[in-house]
Amino acid sequence: MSEKLLRIKDYLGPYDYRAGFIYFTILIFNLSNLRSFTFDYEYGWERIRFFLIGLITYAILGLPLYLSLRLVQAFWRSRKKSFRFYLLELLFGSFITLASLKAGQDLVIPLLDTENFLISGIFLGELITRFIFAILFVAITHNRLRTLGHKLEATSQLNDQLKERYSQLIDSDEEIRTHASQLLHDRIQSKLMLAGAKLTRVSEVLSDEGKLGIQPVIKELEQIRSIDVREVSQLLTPNLAGEGLIGSCENLCSEYQPEITFIIDISQEVENLEEETKLGLYRIIEQAVINSIKHGPAAHVEISLARISLDQLELTVSDDGPGSTEDGSGTGTVVIDAWVSKLGGRKEIESKLGSGYTLRILIP
Repeated sequence: MSEKLLRIKDYLGPYDYRAGFIYFTILIFNLSNLRSFTFDYEYGWERIRFFLIGLITYAILGLPLYLSLRLVQAFWRSRKKSFRFYLLELLFGSFITLASLKAGQDLVIPLLDTENFLISGIFLGELITRFIFAILFVAITHNRLRTLGHKLEATSQLNDQLKERYSQLIDSDEEIRTHASQLLHDRIQSKLMLAGAKLTRVSEVLSDEGKLGIQPVIKELEQIRSIDVREVSQLLTPNLAGEGLIGSCENLCSEYQPEITFIIDISQEVENLEEETKLGLYRIIEQAVINSIKHGPAAHVEISLARISLDQLELTVSDDGPGSTEDGSGTGTVVIDAWVSKLGGRKEIESKLGSGYTLRILIP
């Protein structure tokens, strides 16, 4: 039983509402009452005049309630509204409407010299009726809005949590890549260099035939150390400061040539962006290229990045693969979404089965 009462109490309030909404709603309700009095007049100017006088009168008499609700609204702006004070607020508003109506009967109607269209019953009965009506009216009109507000707030919190997780994902991904790059560059390169040096010393005591057999091995180790390891290290952590975004993307694409042809059209202007933005753009391009190869396979990939307005960049990666009707949900897609979220951008996908795949990112 107590649970049902709590549910009823929650349905009845408290609510945050706009004073203007209450003002105009009461005005509209009063117009239906005013209309019934117009039947005492013949069609023509007298009926129109009476209706306009009544409309202006109701509009003026509603101002005290409107101003009172604005004051109350300002009071609750930085405070949490309790149910008890919410009921007192509605009771006070009901009293204001009756007081305004009484003032209209005593002052405005004699001044206008027209019939009393502000007729009301016993003050206490009117007050109770208006109070109950106010509670139910606000509950009916605002409950759905409050429910949507709660859902919107919950969705906003989930969105913030998702952004935070995206940010953590990016930080973790970059940290792992940095450690792996350092491992390749420092430890593995050093070990390969030591191995090459040892083999060189060993070759000095070998016969000429032995030297001929070991020299190619030493040369291959040196090539792996100086070229292959360095290239893998650069793929893990692109040298954006030295090679820029354009150079880093060209190095990325060179890994997949000549099996795949690339057209890279990146505006030189983007090299002036912040390092984090350029890193994010590179990671999006990297994952998009990998997705084109892995899910295509594509034979032709176009990369375009340019400023399309004073405050917006457009990145497009398109391929000639088989296309898809659904957005992927793999690691690459998650990384792309994470960077798009961190950069405050928007992702668009254009794809049809058999007609390629286009990823478009708009970034402020």
